[in-house]
Amino acid sequence: MNLAEKKETLLHIVHDADDKLTGLLIALANEYNDSDVEYTEEELNFFEERRMEFLNSGKTGSTVEEAHARIRRNYNNGI
Repeated sequence: MNLAEKKETLLHIVHDADDKLTGLLIALANEYNDSDVEYTEEELNFFEERRMEFLNSGKTGSTVEEAHARIRRNYNNGI
């Protein structure tokens, strides 16, 4: 489905939406478009501390595939 088709489908959904769905769609759009996220100095310091903790630990991160495999393995092992 291309963008034009998606927009047309969305227009039909909005046209037929009740009050609850309309409110949810507006909330979703507002959340998606909210680019004015501001963090406090305390939050920024926390993020930086966590980042430095990780970098200094010598550990490496996981790829998405590795993380999925680990989750599946743990789930299948009943952990």
